[in-house]
Amino acid sequence: VGAVAGFNLAHAAGNVQLSLHDDDVDFACWCSYKYLNSGPGGMAGLFVHERWAEASMEELPRLAGWWGHQRGDRFDMGLEFVPQAGAYSFMLSNPPTLPMCQLRAALDIHDEAGMAAIRAKSLQLTAYLEAL
Repeated sequence: VGAVAGFNLAHAAGNVQLSLHDDDVDFACWCSYKYLNSGPGGMAGLFVHERWAEASMEELPRLAGWWGHQRGDRFDMGLEFVPQAGAYSFMLSNPPTLPMCQLRAALDIHDEAGMAAIRAKSLQLTAYLEAL
C-alpha cells in the first residue's frame, strides 16, 4: 500500500502480550503510567520497526531532537539535523531522572512476573467481576 501505520498502545503496553516486530508494525507509542505502573508523569515509549532505523527525514519525517542528532557534532549546534544511526535518531531530549527510576522499578517487577502471568491474572480478575 505504501502507507506507514502507527498504533497507540496506551492501554496495551503492560496489559497484553505484544510482538510488534513479528506483527510487522511500522511504529507504536505508549505511556507507562497506566499498566506499566510508573505513575503520573511517567515516560512514554516508542517502537520503530528496524526497517525504518536508517530512514532519512524525507523518507520518514520525525521530530528532530538534540539527543537524536549524531554525537560527533551535536555540540556544534548546526542548523541541519543529522540523525544518529538506528533508533537513536528518534530520541528528543533527556528524560527526567525520578520518573525514570519509577519506570525502572516497575519494569523490573513486570520482568520478574512475566507478561504471560500478568495476562492470566487479568483474565481471572475479569472473569471474577463478570461472575459478580
